[in-house]
Amino acid sequence: MLLLSGCAATMPSMEIRSDRNPAGNFAAYATYAWTTPPLQAPAWPAQDERVSFDWQVRGLVDQQMTRLGYTPVPAGQSDLLLDYGVRTEEASMNDDWGSFARYRAEGGTQSPGTAWVMGYERGTLEVDATDARTRQLVWFGQASAVVNPSLREQRLPEAIGRIFASFPPRTAP
Repeated sequence: MLLLSGCAATMPSMEIRSDRNPAGNFAAYATYAWTTPPLQAPAWPAQDERVSFDWQVRGLVDQQMTRLGYTPVPAGQSDLLLDYGVRTEEASMNDDWGSFARYRAEGGTQSPGTAWVMGYERGTLEVDATDARTRQLVWFGQASAVVNPSLREQRLPEAIGRIFASFPPRTAP
């Protein structure tokens, strides 16, 4: 069993959820803007982790939106408004090998005893799309997994790519 959980840890998994509001008219959307401005760093490259993370998320989301046919425009001129948020929570697990194997498959690194007794931290990244005119949420996507900072460079592009797999592509007018 330990051998299997070790193999699973080499391919971390994450939970993906998304949903589309039926009231959202995606045929009418062609442009997007960010609801909030990007975090600013005093110099390039960003030495602050929050600023670096913000730049990475926005850059990856911009790539996905462009791939799907949407055009970025200045705030106040867009059809869609995008925003993202991150939250973490303490999680616990059952004292069984199945729970521990799932934890390791998601990138957890603690020993069984430590994970069972102390628990672990889960992180969730959520991206929202709001109709700029009505201010109604029309789509959201989220990725959730065990927090493991050493996997961020690998996980962030995968998470955003999987989140946007369900985002409606731009349709020609």
